[in-house]
Amino acid sequence: MASAKLDLTKLHRLQLALKEVQDQLNRGPRQVKARENVMAQVDAERQAKEDELKQARAAVDRKNLDLKTNEAKLKDLDRKLNEASNNKEYDILRGQIAADNAANSVLQDEVLELLDRVDKIQQEIVEVKAKRVKAEQERDRVAAEFASKSNDLKQQEAGLLGQVAEAEKEIPLTILDRYRRLVEAHGADALASTDRGMCNACYVSLTSQQQMIIQDHALVFCSSCGRLLYHPTA
Repeated sequence: MASAKLDLTKLHRLQLALKEVQDQLNRGPRQVKARENVMAQVDAERQAKEDELKQARAAVDRKNLDLKTNEAKLKDLDRKLNEASNNKEYDILRGQIAADNAANSVLQDEVLELLDRVDKIQQEIVEVKAKRVKAEQERDRVAAEFASKSNDLKQQEAGLLGQVAEAEKEIPLTILDRYRRLVEAHGADALASTDRGMCNACYVSLTSQQQMIIQDHALVFCSSCGRLLYHPTA
């Protein structure tokens, strides 16, 4: 039979309250870490954009170098054209000049496209930087919010731990080991109330005899889920 002082309803309430406080204590650092992960993702995005910008600028430089090379070649061809000694040589040089002018036209279009790409990437980097600022501000807000209440939560935790330990002193030694194993496995859900003849943890119906024993404040473990059962009191 249960100790007359053992109030499983109160013990379960204390355990649930302790779980809520501990969840809040654990949730704060997780939320801060989640914001830091967002910041890291934005940093990676920015780095990728900066690498892309570097590559685009390098491509512009290469194309401009090709243009300068072709322009120098065209000047040389123009000189040779003026010095052509016969029509055949003249026609060959004109064909080369036309081909190089066409190649230059393509290169110029490519340079313009790359410059547009450079402008776009630069704007994207500005946007990513703004995103990074917002992500850091959100991280700082969450961290400050948690810091402002963490001391109070720790005090609540310490108080509830003491109350739970005090209440657990009334648990008979005959079931204490089994109770400890339940708490280790299920935490605050080691206990379960009953309602309408059912275990509120697994919703399996209890026998009439089990219901009577629980109402007499005797200790009963659910035959289905193993929770320590109690009939809730006000």
